[in-house]
Amino acid sequence: MDSEKVNNSSATPTNGNVVSFAHEINNPLAALLNILHLVESEALTERGQHYLKLAREEIQRISQLTHSALAQSKQMAVLEYTNLPDLMRSVLDVYASRFESRGIEVKTRFCRNGSLACDPGALRRTFSNLLLNAADAMPNGGKVSTRVSVAQEWTGQKRHGLRLTVADNGCGIPGDYLPRVLEPFFTTKGKSGTGVGLSVVRDTVQKHRGVLRVRSCTRSGRSGSVFSIFLPSTSVPYRT
Repeated sequence: MDSEKVNNSSATPTNGNVVSFAHEINNPLAALLNILHLVESEALTERGQHYLKLAREEIQRISQLTHSALAQSKQMAVLEYTNLPDLMRSVLDVYASRFESRGIEVKTRFCRNGSLACDPGALRRTFSNLLLNAADAMPNGGKVSTRVSVAQEWTGQKRHGLRLTVADNGCGIPGDYLPRVLEPFFTTKGKSGTGVGLSVVRDTVQKHRGVLRVRSCTRSGRSGSVFSIFLPSTSVPYRT
């Protein structure tokens, strides 16, 4: 089944103290979710399972509140004019040996005029998260295609900017999971996943007033995922 999710929203500035608090509380929340995951494997009564489910739901609710606080606390600042193809190349260089050892082939296609005002550190983390997720989806090897191109927004304001794409031919994301993959702490990797990476990608795109699209397919012979990020050439600067 082919599925798609689109995320398009922007951040609102508030008190910066909220940011520090929300960041600090996220770590124990992640630990609690991992503990609950371990408890689920234990033999519990039906009532115990019910209480465990309630506890998980409440922790996830707190997680959503902290991420909401983070999203509302972005404040204005000057960004750096950055060449995104060069930034993507530097991230690929970091993981080149890892991909090679896993039998993953990387293809690149970058435009020449690929610079815009952005937070290079946040985008570097975004590229890293997408590339590592692609690698995890291909434990037996495969192909990753990365692209940076001059583009126009498909819908909405029809803004001009850059489109960054990371595509893989891995296992794909089941249609039932796709609506939740950008949620904080939601993971399909079991104990090995934290569920933080894609929510960070989502937040970064929002901070840049961009659009994130996720397409995925689990059909045999056509499986894989495509993450497409549109960043407008004129972004509203921010500070976290």
